[in-house]
Amino acid sequence: MTRLHEGKADELLRSIVSGRYKPGTMLPKETDLVDEFGISRGTVREALRALEERGVITVKHGRGARVQPPGEWNVLDPVVARAMSTGRGSRQFLDELQLYRVVLESEVAVLAAERASDEQRADLRAAAAPDVRGLIAGASGNRPLAAALRALDAAVEPRLGPQELDACRRLAAAVADGDADAARAAVRALNGVD
Repeated sequence: MTRLHEGKADELLRSIVSGRYKPGTMLPKETDLVDEFGISRGTVREALRALEERGVITVKHGRGARVQPPGEWNVLDPVVARAMSTGRGSRQFLDELQLYRVVLESEVAVLAAERASDEQRADLRAAAAPDVRGLIAGASGNRPLAAALRALDAAVEPRLGPQELDACRRLAAAVADGDADAARAAVRALNGVD
């Protein structure tokens, strides 16, 4: 999909997230979307296809596109997550993402503390704080968990202020030392959960 198509899909998605097009409602006809966004019918179709792939809408040939309930959306898709993190209900969505990160990252850190090779432990001791999460994900030895964390980072990039950077360093040290309990506690601190 071209950037133009992605951009128009983003615009339409923002309209959906904002509540302009509510779950269960039909989107305007393709010709109306062409007029609204000032794009070709082919671009509208590509944008609709992109949203359908993300679970945001369903398209029935000859009937149109219907907005799906947010529970059906692929919220870990970077485009959907970015729209949801800035749109209506963003605070709730960001809280949900934070809890997801804590649950996922805690187990990844425990696995990394248990499984990291000597080389990976040395890398963690030498790593700059922003690189720690990726190194820990790799050291976990679990590709699906590591991929889920990468998807989460791509969806909504974590913000690292001074406290989070310090927690990253503690997390790296705990994993490098093989201390699973300290690693779990550092993940909670990193994510602002007591």
